[in-house]
Amino acid sequence: MLNRLFYNKSINKFNRLSFFITLILTAFIIVLVLLNTYTEYKNDIEKIEKDYYKVQKDFIKKETIRALNFIKYKYTQNNKNHKQNLQELQKEIIDVIEKIRNERDGTGYVFIYNFDGINIADPILKQNAGKNLIEFTDPNGKKVIKELIDISQKPEGGYVQYVWNKPTTNTLAPKISYAVSFKPWRWMIGSGVYIDEIEKVLKQKKKDYNRKIITYIVQILALSIFLFIIGTMMYQYFTMLVRQDIEKIRLTLKNTDIIDLNDLTFKEFRRIANHTNALTKELTQLNINLEHKVEQRTIELKASEQYAHNLVQSQDKFLKNAIHEINTPLGIMIVNIDLFKMKYGNNKYLSKIEAGAKIVHNIYNDLSYLVKKDRITYEKQHIDFSQFLVQRVDFFDEIAFGNNLKITTDIEDNIFINFNETQLQRICDNTLSNAIKYSFANTAIKVQLNKLDENIVFSVQNEGETIDDTSKIFQRYYREDDARGGFGLGLNIIYEICQNNDVNIDIESNNQQTSFIYKFS
Repeated sequence: MLNRLFYNKSINKFNRLSFFITLILTAFIIVLVLLNTYTEYKNDIEKIEKDYYKVQKDFIKKETIRALNFIKYKYTQNNKNHKQNLQELQKEIIDVIEKIRNERDGTGYVFIYNFDGINIADPILKQNAGKNLIEFTDPNGKKVIKELIDISQKPEGGYVQYVWNKPTTNTLAPKISYAVSFKPWRWMIGSGVYIDEIEKVLKQKKKDYNRKIITYIVQILALSIFLFIIGTMMYQYFTMLVRQDIEKIRLTLKNTDIIDLNDLTFKEFRRIANHTNALTKELTQLNINLEHKVEQRTIELKASEQYAHNLVQSQDKFLKNAIHEINTPLGIMIVNIDLFKMKYGNNKYLSKIEAGAKIVHNIYNDLSYLVKKDRITYEKQHIDFSQFLVQRVDFFDEIAFGNNLKITTDIEDNIFINFNETQLQRICDNTLSNAIKYSFANTAIKVQLNKLDENIVFSVQNEGETIDDTSKIFQRYYREDDARGGFGLGLNIIYEICQNNDVNIDIESNNQQTSFIYKFS
């Protein structure tokens, strides 16, 4: 993979690539450091918040439980001694509780409500004494007193976070309270603390983080620039030495000289040059020998070429003459058979001779086409395909009859096509000839021609052995059944003509029925 990446790249391009890779690695390291620092910062923030809330929660829970224990103690002692009535006892407890608070920030005081939401004690908002605040809501819509009363009645009490007026600043601030219940008197006892101080702590932490990030970035950039400059200088120097050695080797090889090993810097290049020098000497000697052999071989090849040319010309001339010599007697046979039939009528023996002559005639046409196809241009013309196919079927009807076969047709009238007549005849004749050759005796060959959508479809169906491999039958000299004879040329001629004229061929062969289907667009 790396070999392909650097293949055909110059050293200058490699230098630029190294520069960009170094920049990417530097940026990647910076991102990793910043990401690690940010993760550390987030963890610190979470820990500070968690620790802060834990301390505050522990504090208000401790204050609340202390107030509850005081109430329980006074309640228990009074039940034993019966010194005070209930109202006096409650008043004494409330007076003591209202004095237990943090004067500095107004936190840590204990408040008391009964389960109906009536304020029993509040050392800060004394004006609320006796008021029912069960429906009081903070700016966020939370029913503060109701939620405190509800959660206080749980076995361990609980916490409620809400927004409340801070006495020291007279502003709304987030607050968290812990509440428990004293069920004998149906009291909810609670204590709260404002948690807006955490924002100041977090703000300071963010400033520290920003300073830390800036310091890291400056340090990393300075170190990266320094390392990059040093690395680039060293690499450029090393590359210059390598380039010099390569250039010396290149120039020497260009002039086919021997490389001077003392001019090279690196021992690896000297080792390469040493082998190159040895190879150069061998190649020089080999080149001298080869030049002599090439001269001799050239003379021999020219003689062989002339001989092959003469041989091909002789073979070509022989084939043309043979085809021509076959055509004349073959034409005479077919004409005389037709004249005999016109004068004396059909004769079964003569029909056999006519069928054989027509088969030979079709083979002659194939050979003639093969000889001429690369020498002439087959121009297209407007052909009445329907009439043309009827004529070809008539030509092969006698051959089919001689093989105990029958040709049935379904040819739609007035179908015209732009095609070369000679090539169209080769398609029709070879398909019909192939169907006759491979059909079972006493069966019918079905020939169809019709229009289907935008295509003209010509098909020939026969009953015979199923074709084992339809992909091979168009190969030259291939035959499914050697016992049937033939040269195996016809279907190959069809295939080449169809390929050159965009004719689609489809072969269906199963259940001892084979169809050749041609679609002309």
